[in-house]
Amino acid sequence: MSKVKYSTTHEWIEVVDSEGTIGITERAQHIYGEIIFVDISSEQECEQGEIIGRIETETGSNFYLYAPVAGEIYEVNPALEEDVDIINNLPEGDGWICKIYIDNVSELDSLLTLDEYEDYEEDELDEGEYLPETDFFEDVDDY
Repeated sequence: MSKVKYSTTHEWIEVVDSEGTIGITERAQHIYGEIIFVDISSEQECEQGEIIGRIETETGSNFYLYAPVAGEIYEVNPALEEDVDIINNLPEGDGWICKIYIDNVSELDSLLTLDEYEDYEEDELDEGEYLPETDFFEDVDDY
């Protein structure tokens, strides 16, 4: 049985046993606009909240992707290389970004349910401050 959890940095993770599929939320995709490139490496280890990749938009804006849980990324969605537009159309479906072996499933407890995420969006966010653009190339050492 799978369950889906959400981060306050607008990633989702669908979990089956101790493996997860990670993507961005529909709300994040809407704010980003047309995504033209997703930069993420498979076979990387990460801590919860760590930068795991970046998204580039049609306007040239760059946004970081954050790990919702600690673990080892073992697969990047091959469909994104063939047609990145899939993330624009189905960010919470076939537009998933990567798969991860989860180190500690108890970290999922710190993530939000769908209802909590929707409440967080509505109550906590000012759309003008929603997802601040990252100057990726100046902060490349953080990646």
